[in-house]
Order: sequence, then C-alpha cells, then structure tokens
Amino acid sequence: LCVAATAATLVFLFGVTDLSAQRPPAGVIVAEILTQPVVQDLTLVGSVHPRRVTIVASQTDGIVVGRAKEAGQTVRRNEAIYRLDNDQLRAGLIAALADVKLHRFRQEQSAQLLAQNAISEDAALETEVELDRARSQLQDLQSRLDDLTIRAPFDGHIVEPLVELGQWVNRGDGVVRVVSTDTVRVYVNVPERHVSQLQLGQEVDVVIGALGTDIITARIVAILAQGYADSHTFPVVVEFLNPTGRIRAGMAARVNLSVQQPGDVLLVHKDAVVNSVRGTFLFVAQDGSAVQRTVQTGLAHQGYVAVEGDLQPGELAIVRGNERLQDGQAIRVVRKLQ
Repeated sequence: LCVAATAATLVFLFGVTDLSAQRPPAGVIVAEILTQPVVQDLTLVGSVHPRRVTIVASQTDGIVVGRAKEAGQTVRRNEAIYRLDNDQLRAGLIAALADVKLHRFRQEQSAQLLAQNAISEDAALETEVELDRARSQLQDLQSRLDDLTIRAPFDGHIVEPLVELGQWVNRGDGVVRVVSTDTVRVYVNVPERHVSQLQLGQEVDVVIGALGTDIITARIVAILAQGYADSHTFPVVVEFLNPTGRIRAGMAARVNLSVQQPGDVLLVHKDAVVNSVRGTFLFVAQDGSAVQRTVQTGLAHQGYVAVEGDLQPGELAIVRGNERLQDGQAIRVVRKLQ
C-alpha cells in the first residue's frame, strides 16, 4: 500500500511539472525606462499684497478744512485728497510779496546809481542779494501754501484716512494710507531645499480661490536672502497685473511652482510599480522572462515615477499583465508603449 501511494505522489508531481513547463508565455505590455531631469510641481499658499503701499505725509503745517476722498474710493495720481489751511502762512505770503516789491525797487535804484558811478559795485551787489533772498522766501511760502493741498502720489485706492476735519497737522504727519493694486504680489515661503532651483523671472501659476479657478500667469520678482530658521523656508515674491482691480490685498492665493530637481533620475511608467506585502518592485522584460527588481519610488512626474534600484535606462519595464507575474516567468511582449 505504501509503495502504491509513493508511486501516485510521484506521478502527481511529474504531472504538475509538465503542466508548468507547458504553460504559454504571459502576454505583457512594456514601456522603456527613461532617464531625465525631474520637475516637481510645488503648490504653496500665500496672501496678496499691493505692489505699492504708502502713508501719505503732509509737507507743511495746517488745519484740516476739507477731505475729497473717503475710504474705499479710487484716486488718480496728483488728485487732491485733503485740503489744509494756515492763516500764518497766508499772512507771511503777503509780507513776502511786499519784501520782494521793496527789494526790487531798491535794486533798480542801485543799478541806476551804479551807472552814474554814484555808488560802489559792492553796494549795488548787496541790493541784488537782498532781492534774491526775498524771492527765495516768497517761493518757499508759495510752495508751502501749495502743499496745503495733499495729493495722491500714484494711482490707487484710499485705504484709511488718518486725520479728521478740524485736526491740526504738523509737517511730516501721516494723513492717509493709499495702496496701488494695478499690480499685485503674492508672498510664499518656499522650503530651503527648493530655493536654489528657482530663478528670477521664472513663470508661475497663481489661483485666487475667492475668484474661481482661473489660472493667472505671474513671475518671480524676488527671492529673499534671509529665511526663517524655525521653518527652514525662504520668502519668494511673485508679481502679476491686476488691471480690473478684482484681486484685493489680503486675499488667499495658491502659487504653483515648477521646481527642477538636480541631476537626472530614472523614470518608469507609473503602472510598472507593484506594491505588495513583499515590498515595492517591478518586472523587467529580459530574454523572454520577467525579472523582478526591487525599487524605491520617488517623485511622480507626468505619468512616470522616479525610482532607485538595479535598473538601466532603455530596459523595458512591464506595465500591463504584471499583477500575477512570478520572477523568471516566461513572457511575450505584446506591445511597447511610446
């Protein structure tokens, strides 16, 4: 009985071996393993800032007697925002006009006397100097009176009036905050490992979530040299036009950066990578057999995955029919992806 059982077992094993040997090669689709630089798409969130923002200061002393613009209104360059008054300056202007008139008369008299050799050249020159001083004082007072009208330094929007009617303003005091949003900027903090791959003038995509999903083309205008030690990031500034004024300061923005990684890496089609309890691997078509190679995956890029492992550029990785393959199994290449 024992002999009969042993014989039956041998027949069964030989039968399985024969079936395996007779199994037809598995049809597979392959794609070439590539080597090239990888561009990583990096999305960062920042906030919108106006390209220009200033607190307009008064260039003279005076009391606020009028305000032409309110918060939220637009303003053109050199358009009046505030009007001040100063009685002392106006009185000084009258006195300065009188001084110029007096010194001009004296200078004309001196010129006539000098022509008659009745006075010295020094005396005549002194009257000319006095006239120039009087004119200078008059010009200064006229300029200070002109400065009683406070004007916008550029096209923009009134953000915040800082003084009210009847308030006294000293020279140098800030009176109104103005921003220009015809061109806006977005500040984002880029991880230090990516900063060296960015270039001034590089194009980036910006999406303002509050206004929809439209993509805005912007450019990098500044990469700051001083970063943040706690987060190991560096501020990067991107800039773009805002002709309609729809984009407002303070809005959240997503900035999509394309960061080229240093050096070339091996790329395989994303479907070539098999993840299982045995680890991460792929199969290479080699001499009619599937050869298993263990890999470590990296960045994904346009349908490919960066990998590290015992691979060579130009080898053919199996991307279809690899789900149930065994190492060394016979295969037949049906098609090669381009």
